Amino acid sequence: MKKLILSLSMLLGALLPAMAQTASSAQSSDPFAGKVKFNQETIDFGTTKLNHPVSVTFVFKNVGNTPLIIENVRPSCGCTTPSYTQEPVLPGKEGKIVATYNAAVLGEASKTVSVKFKGIDQELDLHFTGKVVQ
Repeated sequence: MKKLILSLSMLLGALLPAMAQTASSAQSSDPFAGKVKFNQETIDFGTTKLNHPVSVTFVFKNVGNTPLIIENVRPSCGCTTPSYTQEPVLPGKEGKIVATYNAAVLGEASKTVSVKFKGIDQELDLHFTGKVVQ
């Protein structure tokens, strides 16, 4: 009985650190985790009329412990104009990215703006969709 308990204890002792390491490496695979949190990464603006521009606002919070700086916001096409918080966003504070779509084409619209933060190697894609009617 003692050998069984000792064997199980050793097995458990060997597995726990391996499981903890796997969990922490899964968290670190998202370069934005622990740094920035968006309220929404996809927004449906609903319906707008032809040639009546529509704007969507993506709000984010700095959940890290250093200021966040947006280096660049790049739209997926020339029909979208982005604007964004220019000053560093301090820990615990919020910033905004506004994307204005010109609505010059009838039908379904699906657009993307890609955000690059200083110190984070990857870009984050934000999406917005809707419909343009006559």
